[in-house]
Amino acid sequence: MTRIIRNALLSLALTPQSSLSFTPSLHNRVASSRRCITIHTTRISSSSGRKIRKGDSSTSSSTGVRNSSRLHEVGERPPCPKSLESRLEENVDRLYQWFQGKSNILCLTGAGISTDSGIPDYRGHNGSYHQGHKPMIHGEFMKSHRMRQRYWGRAMVGWRDFSQALPNQGHLALAKLENMNKIGVTFEDSIEYYKPNCEESELNWAFSAGYQKMTIITQNVDGLHIKAGSRRNHVTELHGRNDRLVCMNCGSFRCRHDFHNELDTLNATWLQEQQQQQQQEQEQEHDESVIPNKLRPDGDAFLPKQDFHSIEIPPCSNCNSNNHDTQQHHHHHQQQPQHLPPGFFKPDVVFFGDSVPKHRVNRCYAAVNASDGLLCIGSSLAVHSAYRFVQRAATNGIPIAILNVGETRAEMSGLDVVKMEAPAGPTLEA
Repeated sequence: MTRIIRNALLSLALTPQSSLSFTPSLHNRVASSRRCITIHTTRISSSSGRKIRKGDSSTSSSTGVRNSSRLHEVGERPPCPKSLESRLEENVDRLYQWFQGKSNILCLTGAGISTDSGIPDYRGHNGSYHQGHKPMIHGEFMKSHRMRQRYWGRAMVGWRDFSQALPNQGHLALAKLENMNKIGVTFEDSIEYYKPNCEESELNWAFSAGYQKMTIITQNVDGLHIKAGSRRNHVTELHGRNDRLVCMNCGSFRCRHDFHNELDTLNATWLQEQQQQQQQEQEQEHDESVIPNKLRPDGDAFLPKQDFHSIEIPPCSNCNSNNHDTQQHHHHHQQQPQHLPPGFFKPDVVFFGDSVPKHRVNRCYAAVNASDGLLCIGSSLAVHSAYRFVQRAATNGIPIAILNVGETRAEMSGLDVVKMEAPAGPTLEA
């Protein structure tokens, strides 16, 4: 923030603070206008009599996302973040004022915080939904080998760039705030926050210190908060990790980088054709009829070529190994072996249409309950998987601040929020 604000933060850092205190006060200095570049507070309308209700049918569904027909719906394109930088100092000051009197701030981040790292978002000014992108749906990936070929074919082109992305000023600023103890909540531990029937989780619960700490709930699967220096055990990756794969048959994990090395080798000819086509597109970039290869928020990429039938996908070697052991056992007992097909790998993420694991949701709810402020950064809050935590904060009377370019679901639903229409990175770093 500005020099004055940095000095103020330093003075606050020297003030003893209770990690579990609750301070519901909120500085409601807001502008009267609701134009895009104005900072404003949206309140529940007393004239409409609308109240916040847990599990409001208008904002939730059994699948944890919006009605499937509206899943990828986009409204008006938000303004360009750079067009809002002229009011940066005002936004920073408002954010600083919101921080005052709070010692247990929890952050909720979305794709908008990673756009400055070269990873596009879905609904932002240059969001992939505005370009006709339809992300992978869980049911399609699970049921269709053809859809898995399509996904891994596109991922061969997009994953390397996605995985090499570096944290930007927004990620780094949050890591610094964590180190200054300006963000983060502490809450009592519970077995409900651990994955059931998992040996590692059972060990973690057995040796628990009796409490947990959380600084960030992120909807992103890019791992950039961890790369920036935020503590892994203090960051809840709500939708999972894109750098790790899990077998849908035996449950074993595999490093995605190793998987892609094998994937590239098996499909070397196909990949070479794609690279040649990319080179031709670069040479013809002046031709507006040529659609360039573009990275997607999922880690795959747009490809003009839609023929993926020749893509070979590496099976799970652990399943193959188990089949071999089973055959050896049956042969020893003079029985006919039963060969089971090996499982297929899926990124260890929650695809659209899937549900966030219950233990992870429970842990996030506990963190929200322990907070005295919820700061939402770079998210339209369009999907219920994240929006429910904003609803919980509103129900509990916990102050909510939103740092995002474009209107969010919280505002459209009439929740009481302090909204800063500003780019995330420059505002957090200033």
